Amino acid sequence: MYHVTLDYAKKHFEEIIERAKSEPDGVLIVQDNQSFLLIDKSELESWTETAELLEDPNIVSDIQEARAEYRKGETLTMEQVFEQ
Repeated sequence: MYHVTLDYAKKHFEEIIERAKSEPDGVLIVQDNQSFLLIDKSELESWTETAELLEDPNIVSDIQEARAEYRKGETLTMEQVFEQ
């Protein structure tokens, strides 16, 4: 994560926007012991989707079950999945 002061962010706004696009954890802007995070919208959506998935109490067991089935070879090809 890239850290800057609010004054720096004001003076270098275009640079901060570019960094927010490329930094995986965004840009942290600090002012008077407060922190503000500037991130790309698609990154925020990804984090939100992940958080929503993790709220499902069955997700871990579902993933473990799917991995076990994969190891046993209990999988379908793309053709089998999308057969008409």
